[in-house]
Amino acid sequence: MPPATPRRPRNRDDFEIAIICALTLEADAVIASFDHHWDEDDDLSFGKARGDPNSYSAGVIGSHNVVLAHLPGMGKVAAGNIAAFCRMSFPNINLALVVGICGGAPWYEDTPIFLGDVIISTGVVQYDFGRRFPDKFEMKDTLSESIGRPNLEIRSLLAKLTTARQRKKITRAGREFIGRVPDTYPGRSKDILLPANYRHKHQDSRECTVCASCHRDAELVCSKALKASCEELGCDIKQALRQIPCNKDEREPSLMIHFGKFASGDTVMKSGKDRDQLIREKNVIGFEMESVGVWEVFPCIVIKSVCDYADSHKNKDWQDYSAVCAAACTKAFLAYWNSAKQSVDARAEEEELRERILKSLYFPEMNERKSIVTSEAPSTLEWIFSVSRPQMFDSTSSDDGRYSTEAADGSTDQESDPGAYSNEADVSYDYYKNRPRVPQHLNLKSHSHEHETSELSLPEKHGDNFKPWLTSDQPIYWISGKPGSGKSTLMKFLLGDPRTLAALENWHEDVVILSHFFWKPGSSMQRSFKGLICSIAYQILSNDPSLISYFNETIATLRKSSPSDWDQDQLCRLLYRYRDHASRAICIFIDALDEARPGKDTSDTLQFIKSMVSPKIKICVSSRSEPLLKLQFSRYPHLQMHELTKLDIFEYSKSTLHQSTILEPHKLDFSELAWRVAERAEGIFLWAVLVTQSLVRGLSNGDSEEKIEQRLSNMPKDLMGLYRDILRRSAEELLIYREYVSTAINLIRIASTRMAPFSQVTAFDCMMIMEPDLLEDYAVLGKQVSKAELEAKTEVMRKRLNSGCPGLLGVVPYTWAVVFTHRSAEEFIFETEEGQRLWKPYHIPREELLCRSFKAILAMNRFKSIWNSEDFLTMLDAWDQSQELPPRIYDFFLELTLGSYKKGFISPPPADEFDLFYYPKDFLGRFMSTAFRCRHGSFVLRSAKSLEPCASHDTIRCILDLLCYGHLTQYRDTTGTPGSMEYILHIFEQGYSPNWTMPRTNMNHAIGSLWFKSLISTLKWIMRWWDRAWDYSRLISDVKEIFQTFRRAGAHMAVNFPMYLETERSRNRINTFFRPADAIAPGSGHSLLGRSRFMIIEIDTATLMDYIMSWAHQDTMVVGKPRDPGPAAPLKVLAFSSPTSRRLYIVDSESVSARLAETAEQALMFREPRSISPEDTLKEILDRCDGDMAELRSYCRPTKKDYFWKGYRIWAPPVYPRYQSRESSNVWLCSIF
Repeated sequence: MPPATPRRPRNRDDFEIAIICALTLEADAVIASFDHHWDEDDDLSFGKARGDPNSYSAGVIGSHNVVLAHLPGMGKVAAGNIAAFCRMSFPNINLALVVGICGGAPWYEDTPIFLGDVIISTGVVQYDFGRRFPDKFEMKDTLSESIGRPNLEIRSLLAKLTTARQRKKITRAGREFIGRVPDTYPGRSKDILLPANYRHKHQDSRECTVCASCHRDAELVCSKALKASCEELGCDIKQALRQIPCNKDEREPSLMIHFGKFASGDTVMKSGKDRDQLIREKNVIGFEMESVGVWEVFPCIVIKSVCDYADSHKNKDWQDYSAVCAAACTKAFLAYWNSAKQSVDARAEEEELRERILKSLYFPEMNERKSIVTSEAPSTLEWIFSVSRPQMFDSTSSDDGRYSTEAADGSTDQESDPGAYSNEADVSYDYYKNRPRVPQHLNLKSHSHEHETSELSLPEKHGDNFKPWLTSDQPIYWISGKPGSGKSTLMKFLLGDPRTLAALENWHEDVVILSHFFWKPGSSMQRSFKGLICSIAYQILSNDPSLISYFNETIATLRKSSPSDWDQDQLCRLLYRYRDHASRAICIFIDALDEARPGKDTSDTLQFIKSMVSPKIKICVSSRSEPLLKLQFSRYPHLQMHELTKLDIFEYSKSTLHQSTILEPHKLDFSELAWRVAERAEGIFLWAVLVTQSLVRGLSNGDSEEKIEQRLSNMPKDLMGLYRDILRRSAEELLIYREYVSTAINLIRIASTRMAPFSQVTAFDCMMIMEPDLLEDYAVLGKQVSKAELEAKTEVMRKRLNSGCPGLLGVVPYTWAVVFTHRSAEEFIFETEEGQRLWKPYHIPREELLCRSFKAILAMNRFKSIWNSEDFLTMLDAWDQSQELPPRIYDFFLELTLGSYKKGFISPPPADEFDLFYYPKDFLGRFMSTAFRCRHGSFVLRSAKSLEPCASHDTIRCILDLLCYGHLTQYRDTTGTPGSMEYILHIFEQGYSPNWTMPRTNMNHAIGSLWFKSLISTLKWIMRWWDRAWDYSRLISDVKEIFQTFRRAGAHMAVNFPMYLETERSRNRINTFFRPADAIAPGSGHSLLGRSRFMIIEIDTATLMDYIMSWAHQDTMVVGKPRDPGPAAPLKVLAFSSPTSRRLYIVDSESVSARLAETAEQALMFREPRSISPEDTLKEILDRCDGDMAELRSYCRPTKKDYFWKGYRIWAPPVYPRYQSRESSNVWLCSIF
């Protein structure tokens, strides 16, 4: 199984493995081995620390995130500098790999070393580091015995890899990777080893006098010889010490991996004699120039491939291939390395993100259709897994006899001959009764023996090709059939039968089965392409957590809470990326493709199916045989369902007849009767079910044999005719129960205009609508009604609906859902004159039925507590947008929802820490804020006036936050609120003041004017999203428009209010929050009970405006101070505290406040790209802040009591739970909440 792809690192701190290459060709080979390139994502680069001159490439090798450092040149000094800078930018690197090419010893012990072989270091000797005596040079001891010695983890891994078994495995893995780039292999004939004393010089003395006079090692050769090849100099190849084995393929790459010590120095080894001396004295087998410099900085392993023999004959012929070999072995080596950072916390964070994304992809009806599809009858559908199958019917095939059903002229035989099925085999019951259990031959009429043989050998006619498809590499299988032939039942059967998975595992190991069932009568998500891709993504992420690595952990991703937040193209790109790197094989079953919404949804689905298949992903599709789908799928393996179900229908009908009657009537053979049903059904299983149920009713009524025969003979052969016959035979029951049936059908029509999960109708809804007094008492007035009484009434309604229109309408057990028995039943009821008589005319006017239907939903929610206020308000918005609700009814429904919320029958939505801060604290205020988020603005502004003054102020404050934030968000993505300014104006027209107007008698409400809070919301947006905005000039213009709107409404400029500025050190991050001091202790909803360092500062609105404009106009790391702040200080520090203190230190001195304010302002205005880790500047600022707090603490007044600002409590001492530690770590990241 391939390794799981890791998640994109959040910042540079998440990288643990560095690869260092000195040459471009070495780096190119490593980059080619990346499984994913993070630098090619849409996100910003990870960057580097200030002052770091290195260039980096970030990517994935196997299951590891790695960063590649590019060296500007060779040598230990350059490598050491690069490693030091790399440590500064990537502080958590715990393994460095020096990868590339090297010179090699010709032999190691008794093993020859060839060019292209790879050496993995067990130690490093610096051969030019030591003492020079008059008579000799003495090297220092080996680095493996000094400070550069490999650590225990590396030594343990090397000990494992040097075992015979693991050496064989890593060598095999390296060869597999090399096989991807065979063109770089120069051929073994260019692997030449000459004697150590054979100099590389002009061999013909006539060509060069300098080389001719060179006889001893100390004598120099000419400069031209230093650059020339052996061929150009005429080196005698016959003196080579090794010959190419005669049985060796010249073009066959080979690779061996050796483990040993490297000799490293600042000079290139080009002397065979010096090489051999080092080999003898230090037992080295490789020669290179960078590892010493790196080893002083990182735990280091050298993985280099031999490109020459470190003698004077070295050349570049083998460099490209050797670089590839080194990169390939690096990839194989990393498969053995276990990252130490796979900690419990990291896994917990990943699981939390996975759960969040799963929740955002899920929709309640995801599995609804599959759950209500009728399961197969006993002993049916077994033929799908059989090797052979009784041939009952003729079918068509293509000329090539493989998968297509098209005729030579492009049309199918069935299309070209309307009577194609008139010649189907007319197999008698007598034959069936006397046949072997699995018949091998059938007496087919109207067919010659030759025709029979050729036709019956075709696999698609019998379904014999499905099981082979499961084990094959064929990407798509199509199950087609007439309406009601049992396609969905077969798909459900295949999903649940263990033989499906067993067969797929012969195709690929560890396969996952996914499914999606389209449903035309269902919700929008059940009919749409969006529903399909959300369902598939949800199932993949549930089964294969590695998909999480394809989600970028951005704010946009984290804030998605439902499928509506996802963009279709975004999800498709994600799934296609997974397709290209799938860690598990997948088989997807997509049912009822013909029930997808016509037009774009259908075309998008077809394109997705074709794009999604790959060597590890196959798809099985079922649908009716519609022309478009025939065109798309007829060339793939397929079966036609209605041609293969005759024996299944017989078994079902016979079993049902036997089970539904105690005694078999005299002279009536149930088996023969069932066979006749099977013959007349023509493969339409639904027809057989309805007819069998009709026969059972006749038998239960005591009909004679003749009447039973007559009933069967008179049954219409098509489904629509059969539905008419059902209505005729059920006339008496329908007369009694028509009112209930009509109510259910009209409710289904209304519910189809609502969004899921409110698009479903239940027997409970029907019961409530039929009892309006009970509905009013229970849903509106809130009177008590026992649960047992409601359940009993619902059960009565269920029986009435099942009896009133059998075969067309039914109630699902347990869920009480009222559904059509089949899509064709829905088409009959809504599209035929006879069907429409069931629900037209209706005695309850439409508007009254609309109101009762909504009250029934409220009643159901009180009965079972299914939905919260956000669910209701979102549904009402979607319902209103569909233009199905008259305005006065829409307002009435909002009033009903608010009334139910006040009574406690509807709960508020669950709130995370983010919501706790932005929602009003008042219970009704939370409803109003939620309603505004769900686009019920006019209703909220009318209703907010009825709230208590403090609650109304808090609610309007939250709404203005949303409006300012939403108005600016339109410059980042499509989730903004372009009409926000009109709402802001409307708020002030309603009489709300932008200034602080709250009475001083209540000390537990939000502090600050609406104007001040809106400025804070605007500044937060600017600080968070400035680098993501797409139209800066318009953004600045609209920020000014916000200012002008408030100023025109009378907003004061010179008003001061308190604000928290918090910095929290925890888990390699700094979190900086700023917000109003709203009568709460610091950290409520964010930092953990005083674990953050914070200041309480006082600031005025004019200064806030200056900060906003400074941010908006500049693009520097530290934003300039506010322009023209006036004579007063821009901000004043009132008090501060630290993570380890229970005390608040109150600042009484202006000089102390000014000193703290300078650092606080720098921290507040620090600008940094959000996608990279913090720069040293930010650390310096915050360290200085810590130092100032510690130094100035003695000049401040400590307190453990509540702290008040102008009579309002804005701080209370924290209380620590016993289990909670107050210590925190010391690496920081800045983010503005």
